[in-house]
Amino acid sequence: MPPAPPLTNTESIFLARQPIFDRALNVFAYELLFRSGHSNVAGVTDGNSASSQVMINAFLEIGIDAISGGRTCFVNLTRDFIVGQLPLPFPPSIFVIEILEDIEVDEELLTSIKSFSAKGFTVALDDYVFEKDKAPLFDLIDIVKIDIMECDRRLLAENVKQLKSHKLRLLAEKVATQEEFELCKSLGFDYFQGYFTSEPIVIEGVDFKPSRVALLEVLTMLEDPNCNIDILEKLISRDVSLSYKILRIINSPYFGFRREITSIKQAVVALGLKPIRDWFVIIALTKIDDKPNELILMTIQRAAMMKSLSKDFQVDADIAFTTGLFSLIDAIMGQSMSTVLHSLPLSNDITCALLTGEGSLGKLLNAVILHERGQWEELEELENSLGRSIQFSAHYLEAMNWANGLVQTL
Repeated sequence: MPPAPPLTNTESIFLARQPIFDRALNVFAYELLFRSGHSNVAGVTDGNSASSQVMINAFLEIGIDAISGGRTCFVNLTRDFIVGQLPLPFPPSIFVIEILEDIEVDEELLTSIKSFSAKGFTVALDDYVFEKDKAPLFDLIDIVKIDIMECDRRLLAENVKQLKSHKLRLLAEKVATQEEFELCKSLGFDYFQGYFTSEPIVIEGVDFKPSRVALLEVLTMLEDPNCNIDILEKLISRDVSLSYKILRIINSPYFGFRREITSIKQAVVALGLKPIRDWFVIIALTKIDDKPNELILMTIQRAAMMKSLSKDFQVDADIAFTTGLFSLIDAIMGQSMSTVLHSLPLSNDITCALLTGEGSLGKLLNAVILHERGQWEELEELENSLGRSIQFSAHYLEAMNWANGLVQTL
């Protein structure tokens, strides 16, 4: 059965990836670049938002493994990120921090770079064309990217020699011809990037937008020094997209978690409040959707009804809620259920219930779906197989009232 079309609160997201080659023209790394559409042009109006969108698209929406193939990724960051006003929730093992060429070099910046280096990050200077004001960086950073289209070619050899004295690795940017590649290679450049080797390739994925109000409520709770885990779990659980994103985060191989998740609370505890806050701040900088639609309402209502019925089916209430919360994720994402679940670390019981309807969870989910569809004879047969009568209508009304009240507050 083909996947349902994606909802209106999903949209295509884009990311450009350009390879960086070593001296043998093997791929050393990729630079990840913001794109606003299929066109291979950035269209950046807000640097912080663009940097955030690159991180969100790479890590959560498309998947860093699919993009990088295990290689290092270079990401441009604004001054706000570098000096610590905005969080960096990714590990140093996979990302190289690129300092934009127009950033002001001062003590605040130098102190921040030292801190990143101490944490294990590799730091690169982007689009360098031999400005003297960048000299204080050279004993702190690891890589200098030289824009060979903009720099004075007569000064190239001498400046390369000076930079090499700082034990820096050099990357030649915008290498357009074989002759330029051979020249830079003869001068001692370590890496090469440009149209001679490969143009940026635009990668497209699907983004699933959270409610603005739900996100702000979560961020408010995370800023509270007395943050209550139970309340936080409820705030995240009632927004399907935030629940999806937190499971995508915890399932990233770079966080090292290899466990089955049975509830959002378990994911919150496993990740910790600081990483969750950092990621949700990044999410807040990207475009988000203010209006939950009918299918989101249906998802929330189904999750609530499954939780309400959990005792009748002898399953854990939190696990039942999580199963209901992801029971329509294929329609929401516009992908097959198996494809979506492959990227989420849900427990085997939840996965089986969603894919095959097996187990007690599967029976509970099937019962809720039968009630939604008004298939009363099949529902009665299910009650007979369980050997007891269940007040489905009362549970349905309770869940519907809770879901409607929740959506009205959003």
